[in-house]
Order: sequence, then structure tokens, then C-alpha cells
Amino acid sequence: MSKELSPFPFKAKVAGWMLVVAGLILGTLFAFFNLVINLPVLAVFSSFMESRYFSVFTTNVTDEFTLLLIIGGMFLIVFSKDHREEESYEISAKLFELKSKSMFKALYYNTIVLFFSIIFIYGQGFFWIMVLNLLSVFVLYLIILVIKKREVNKI
Repeated sequence: MSKELSPFPFKAKVAGWMLVVAGLILGTLFAFFNLVINLPVLAVFSSFMESRYFSVFTTNVTDEFTLLLIIGGMFLIVFSKDHREEESYEISAKLFELKSKSMFKALYYNTIVLFFSIIFIYGQGFFWIMVLNLLSVFVLYLIILVIKKREVNKI
């Protein structure tokens, strides 16, 4: 049962945190020190000054690398096994239930925030809400899971 929810070993969680930290550092360098990494890219669709389909051009990919590092890291963190998951079937089953409920709640709360954002936030602010939305499900899930684990350990 736990293999379905946690396809990566616990060690992948460490690699995930390293990717997140690398992404945050890269993002900081991009945002505050104007770091530019220009590379040729293949774009299926691009719309800056003009719309282009299936074209290759050189652009700054620092923000894409930042998001890929952070999202990839969060993916590994969320879908890696807990260090206690291999101890027994009972612990594995309880963790499966906690993880499932935490993911459901994270999606629920994220959707509510998204609805309010669509209704009340416009322009560039909405663009940034959508960027944050790429990460918010992961972050909410981790927060809710930590809270649920603490509640279970107190009982």
C-alpha cells in the first residue's frame, strides 16, 4: 500500500531538500542580483513581441531553472518515504492514511485560495498568484502532514 503513495526511498527526501535550497538560492540571485543564464530553447509556443510556434531562440532561463529545481525538489520531498515507513505494516498504514488526508486537505485549501484569487486579484498580481500556486499544494501538504503527525504522536 505505501509503495503506491511513496515511490521514492527516504534518501530522495534529502536530495529534494537540496534541490529546493538550490532553487531558492538561484531564485534569490535572479531576483536581487539580476543573474542571467541565456540559453537557446525550443518553444512550442512563445508570445513576447510576436507569437511564435515551434521555434528556437535564445532567452534567459534562470526563472525556469529556479522553478524546475524547487518543484522537482518538492516532488521528491512529498513522494519519498518517511524514515519510519519501513518499520512495520501498522506504521506504514497509518502514514498512508495521514498522507492521504493531508493531500486532500492541501488540495481543498489550495482550491479555495485559488477561487478567491480568481475573483479578487487581477493583472500582474494574478500572474504571481499562479506562480505561487505551482508550489502551494506541496507546501500546504507538508505543513498539514507535520501538524497531523504531531497530533498523532501526542495521543
